[in-house]
Amino acid sequence: MPRRSAAHQQTISDKTLILDNGGYTIKAGFTVEGSGPSECHIIPNCLARERDKKVWVGREIETIRDFGEVVFRRPVEKGYLVGWEAEKAIWDSTFLDPKSKLNV
Repeated sequence: MPRRSAAHQQTISDKTLILDNGGYTIKAGFTVEGSGPSECHIIPNCLARERDKKVWVGREIETIRDFGEVVFRRPVEKGYLVGWEAEKAIWDSTFLDPKSKLNV
């Protein structure tokens, strides 16, 4: 197998993502080698939809002011992940959004 040049070698990050994907909340944070865990982020593990079809995902739910006509959907039921599409949307907004503090 040919050797890769220095430009092609992958660097290993010194940060490790710690994740607890619970049925009600996602608890996540980074740990740095040689020190303890950093700040833990608690994100609602659900989607919310209003009557006018506006959808909030994960952390956006904290901005809702009136919960009167909001319908919640949780991707985890009785400990089993049953809504893969909903969970993927929550993970994408939590870990892949450039504005997120947990951007990987």
